[in-house]
Amino acid sequence: MITNDRKTPPSKDLLYAKVKTTPLRVKIRLLDGTMVEGCLHQPPSLRLTDMLNRSTRENPFLAVTEASIVFPGGEHLQYKFFSLNREMIVCCFPVSEEVDGFA
Repeated sequence: MITNDRKTPPSKDLLYAKVKTTPLRVKIRLLDGTMVEGCLHQPPSLRLTDMLNRSTRENPFLAVTEASIVFPGGEHLQYKFFSLNREMIVCCFPVSEEVDGFA
């Protein structure tokens, strides 16, 4: 009997399978003071903290969609999609968790 010790690579369908995600509107402050408001796409059963704490070596970037960016100098830009380096994030919170009038 001949055996195949090689592992079979995953099928192309599995590699490119879409994961159903839920858009989560967040505000993100970067190291240089830039503020980003946009959507992160949260996979099922993965908390925001889990998304942010994933290994930066394996997953250095986060996909952000429908983003509004305000730079420290006041310049304001909007993007449908961009990739954000996780190491640049100082803090991130869901817009739904904002408290009005809190100073």
